[in-house]
Amino acid sequence: MKKRSSVRIMKTEPEKKGVFIGRRTLIAIVVIFIIAFALVSWQVYIIIQKPNSSTLAANLQPMELTLVGLNGTQRVLNASEIAALPSYSGMAGFINSYGTVTPPNNYTGVNLTTLCNLVGGFNESECLEITGSDGYSMVYTYAQINGDFLTFDPVTHKEVNHTQPLTCILAYFKNGQNLSSDEGPLRFVIVGKDLLTEGHTWVKFVVTIEICSSVKEWTLMLRGAIDENMSRTTFESGANADCHGKNWTDDEGNVWSGIALWRLVGRVDDNNIHGTGAFNTTLVKMGYTVKVLNGDGFYREFNSTFVAENDNIIVANKVNGEVLPDTYWPLRLVGSDIAKSDRLRNVVEIQIIFSGS
Repeated sequence: MKKRSSVRIMKTEPEKKGVFIGRRTLIAIVVIFIIAFALVSWQVYIIIQKPNSSTLAANLQPMELTLVGLNGTQRVLNASEIAALPSYSGMAGFINSYGTVTPPNNYTGVNLTTLCNLVGGFNESECLEITGSDGYSMVYTYAQINGDFLTFDPVTHKEVNHTQPLTCILAYFKNGQNLSSDEGPLRFVIVGKDLLTEGHTWVKFVVTIEICSSVKEWTLMLRGAIDENMSRTTFESGANADCHGKNWTDDEGNVWSGIALWRLVGRVDDNNIHGTGAFNTTLVKMGYTVKVLNGDGFYREFNSTFVAENDNIIVANKVNGEVLPDTYWPLRLVGSDIAKSDRLRNVVEIQIIFSGS
């Protein structure tokens, strides 16, 4: 009896071990199946979320973009060709000069670097001019195209440093839909996580991107009730025809373009820097002096009543559509209402001198 019992025990052990091995194998098979299913599902998700270029092109509205290289090489892209380029998506919002905030939205488009590479590339010795169909244009340095922009907190609206990289794209989608008629079909936007950039640096209705020789940066100091160190890009945005741009043609037929002096005075005569009532007419009646200075220390002074809402005194940043030559750079005071002797070159500062100050 003991031997039979012993035999039964010896047979039972292997049977139990066999059952144990089967369970481990079953668990392994289940795990492998789950992983495989997850991978397949993820690939399907990617396909659904990221349609191919032909599907994307079918969803894009008609558009045409002209790229111009430094050597004059041109390439014109249509919607299908733009859709075939690698896409980039991210959050982007802006704050305008009135202080109005457009909160971040999800934009999808093409990286500016990708577009530049189609006409020879873009390097630190060059700049990029982006122009919209409405005539608005901005010139960006290599550093800016690589993310060197002021950024602001979307809640406090205060300037903050960005720790995440900023990416410049030419967007065709906003929150998965074609851009609306008031900003597209293509728009230059600055993508950065949960941050705002300056609205004047965004260009609507983009039709041309041109690589140009490098631009020199400059600032215009405005001093009055408040002070502002106006950047080149801020000035240029105001000098656009659809904003505050003004032209004057001299006796030799040269066309000088810029911003009327009184507009710049209006940015610092009180706390209202832009928009309705920015130029304080009450202060004009009280009287003050506007002093325009150049980099050599020379200056011209004008009475506030002479400057007030006078579009014939212009601080010019361009002549015949080009950046001022070194003789006049960065700005020149021109206009039909001032004498030739008052056409100050190399302007760098504008001051308001209030009575009694």
